[in-house]
Amino acid sequence: MRAGIWLVLLFLPVLALSPEAEKLLNEAQTLAAEARRTYEAHFPDKPLWSQAIAKAEEAARLDPEAPEVWKTLAQIYTATGWWSRAEKAWERYLVLSDDSDPAPLAEALRALGFLAYQRGDVEAALGYFKQALVLEPENEEVLAWLGRIHLELGDGARAAEYWRLAAKVDPSPRNRYFAEQAEKMAQYGTEAVKAFYQGYAAWETGDYLTAIKKFETAVRLAPDWSEAHRWLARSYMDAGMPAKAIPHWEKVIALEGNPADARHFLKLAREAAGVGLSAADAFFKGVAAYEAGRLEEAARWFTKAVEADPEYAKAWRWLGRVRYEQGRYAEAVRAYERAVELDPDDTSARYFLRLARQAAGE
Repeated sequence: MRAGIWLVLLFLPVLALSPEAEKLLNEAQTLAAEARRTYEAHFPDKPLWSQAIAKAEEAARLDPEAPEVWKTLAQIYTATGWWSRAEKAWERYLVLSDDSDPAPLAEALRALGFLAYQRGDVEAALGYFKQALVLEPENEEVLAWLGRIHLELGDGARAAEYWRLAAKVDPSPRNRYFAEQAEKMAQYGTEAVKAFYQGYAAWETGDYLTAIKKFETAVRLAPDWSEAHRWLARSYMDAGMPAKAIPHWEKVIALEGNPADARHFLKLAREAAGVGLSAADAFFKGVAAYEAGRLEEAARWFTKAVEADPEYAKAWRWLGRVRYEQGRYAEAVRAYERAVELDPDDTSARYFLRLARQAAGE
């Protein structure tokens, strides 16, 4: 598609529709409205949509210079996700009409870019998004996609440029994060950068095993890249493999000077390696609630921890502690008994079990 066509639009007079074309177009619009009400998912082969398309296309055959025909066709193609035809229809509409708003065609180009990306044609996706950017130079979504694709292509410098522009339009945490990281990525080499962002793209979709594979490649190629270690550790945690996350959280701490988030997650990973992530996460939330004086909330978290891992002795001991402080001595006894059963060498649990039994009148 020629980008210059959007810079100088041909403002032609609107031609009156022939009666037959006007009738067909009205019928197409009525069918389209009915299709929108009838279907939850919209595809061109759905009966109502198929009829609407046929009538609008016949109207276009009868009056090919009428802009309103192409606008209706473009809207129908867009609604049904027939993006290749939507692109051509919007282009034709803009050429024939005096409508200077390029947003509808830009929408089609964005969708085409996304579909090309989904099928693995990154170069085609890049072309579509660049065309969309000509139409809407400050579209944050387009800028972010261009930044993302250039990261996957390993071009950290160009990616940083697009992410900075996206952050200028919308200073969201995501845009600011990747604007900052893309600048740093340039030093780590094309293949490491490409693997890193492919890992992030997989992580976004919940495909943690693919994310792990890509981040492992990134840390192998750039062993001192702390962000690659951080995301590899995070992916291991999300995949339920906290033990494998431990050395990477340790590496983040070594490279970044003991940041708070890495300290927290290292502690969580070490705990979760023995009892599982759900139990460990609930345990630490219980400790935080206890330290803040929210005893009932703490009890709920410790209960969740022992439900996630019934053999979690430490969580049973803390549950006993909370119930004892609440004056619920019988419940404290049961929790401490379970803690001692699971860990007979826990002298603290044994001591407080005796106190709880005395307080309960046993």
